[in-house]
Amino acid sequence: MKKYCLCRVLCVSFILSLLLSFSLASAGEKQLSMAFLPFTINAPKDMAYLRDGLGEMLASRLIAEAGIVAVDKKTINAALGAGGKLDPAQVELLASKMGADFLLYGSVTSLGGGMSFDAKLYSVATKKSESFYATAAREGDVMTAIDSLAWSVLEKTFGKKRPNGGSASQTAVAGADTGALQTAHPDRTFRATAGLGNSSLLWSEGSSQFFKTRNVQLSLEGLAIGDVDGDGALEVVMTDREKVLVYKLNEGRLAEFATIEPGVRYKIHAVNVADLNDNGKAEIYISAADAGMPGSMGVEWDGKAMVTLFKDARYYLRPVKVPGLGMVLAGQKSGAEGIAISGPIFILTRDGENVSGDERLPVPSGVNMFDFSFADVDGDGEWEVVVLDRWNKLLVMKQSGKVMWKSEDRYGATKRFLGGKSAMQMTQQTGARRSASKMADGVELFEEVFVPSRILVADVDADGIDDIIINANTPTWTSLTRSIQVFQSGTLLGLKWNGVGFQELWRTRKVDGYVVDYDARSAHLPLKDKIEQLYVGVVAQGSFGDMLTAEESMLLVYPLRFKAQEQ
Repeated sequence: MKKYCLCRVLCVSFILSLLLSFSLASAGEKQLSMAFLPFTINAPKDMAYLRDGLGEMLASRLIAEAGIVAVDKKTINAALGAGGKLDPAQVELLASKMGADFLLYGSVTSLGGGMSFDAKLYSVATKKSESFYATAAREGDVMTAIDSLAWSVLEKTFGKKRPNGGSASQTAVAGADTGALQTAHPDRTFRATAGLGNSSLLWSEGSSQFFKTRNVQLSLEGLAIGDVDGDGALEVVMTDREKVLVYKLNEGRLAEFATIEPGVRYKIHAVNVADLNDNGKAEIYISAADAGMPGSMGVEWDGKAMVTLFKDARYYLRPVKVPGLGMVLAGQKSGAEGIAISGPIFILTRDGENVSGDERLPVPSGVNMFDFSFADVDGDGEWEVVVLDRWNKLLVMKQSGKVMWKSEDRYGATKRFLGGKSAMQMTQQTGARRSASKMADGVELFEEVFVPSRILVADVDADGIDDIIINANTPTWTSLTRSIQVFQSGTLLGLKWNGVGFQELWRTRKVDGYVVDYDARSAHLPLKDKIEQLYVGVVAQGSFGDMLTAEESMLLVYPLRFKAQEQ
């Protein structure tokens, strides 16, 4: 009923606005034309009404206040062609086809019980696109957010003054009323721990809100944070399979700072940031590979540009915090017999542009490069190995390999993988290699090995004992080929050892989309204000077809400040 009434209001206001625009035209005034294109909806099916409705609501306001003319839908549909989707690279051509002075397009994203609106307005006169952004904390605030979005366009593009002297917030808060974090019921949590270990529930002070940046045109593959340029502030590093982008984050806005492109042969599957040479600037370590061989690289900011420290390294790379050694660069080679990755994990050293590894990390056999973190989860002064196995079960292991605990729930699932098609042909294969790998169309297929999410180690409750931060993506359907599996929602969880296993102390509200990667402020800077910041990279998900080719990503930042709840 609510949506039916909204549509009636929408239609009436739109018709009245069109009549107003026609009357102005008949008076002989020259009017500018604007094409209101369908918005991409990264939200559940019940929000699909916004695909066309959002454009009409914006048209209603802009026509009334700026006196523009709306390009008719028949002209828009004819220009967009089959499928009705916009290619952002073709906006100039589309504007010409439609005879429009402006094109307005964008996306709607549902997250954490709220919604965000990312719009772009292309001007034929300037040949540039301006970005606009608004959020609604809940569905009931949609009309207010759309009105704010429209006034942002009117102010910046047409010089109109917003009523009551209001101003648009470019970075609004989602989830402000219901809270961004949820915890288990205190009584249930206490019963679950049986009074053992650190059983105090956590609550979050001042962390019921998070902020979201504008959407980025990137099919996110990995995310990391760190002080890349040595100015004391954290930069955001985001990557897809082809390139790495470094952003400055200023008052909720992402401003592109640098780009790194490793080359077409190797596809990126992980990116990390750490200052291993202690020069005050964090290096960026890019782990990349083709189907059967890694070709990783390290880069660093020299004050003017990103310079290459090494490239084509035959190791999968990742900085790892090792008890007694601190942060080191760890590496693992490709496996034998058609396995993309296997064998010992080495501590890597660099001699000029050459990277080599001799000393092995003390990790149980069978654990791969991206599967583990070291942590003292029980506070006894001896470290354990926290591992995600191939079925996404969380394990706590002794250095000897003895399993102390294994989860019933699944964590850390992603679409990232190593292996797949190789450039080697059947004629180049040995009999042993042929028996160990699958064949398709005469091209070797290395066994796919999936790269799970990070296992973040952070003492969020400041009790001197390591806690675990990890994600849980919820699949809508499963597939033997997990790279095309659909994750339509996800969440971040805080886990603490209670003496017999990990218990959940807090979790973020469900995020509509695929939670790809995340990083914690405390892993890079001391928390002088006692407020942890969790940076979360999400790929927006829309309809089923869009899920397989999603190219819009976003950054969510959660400020987390925890205190113990009295039982």
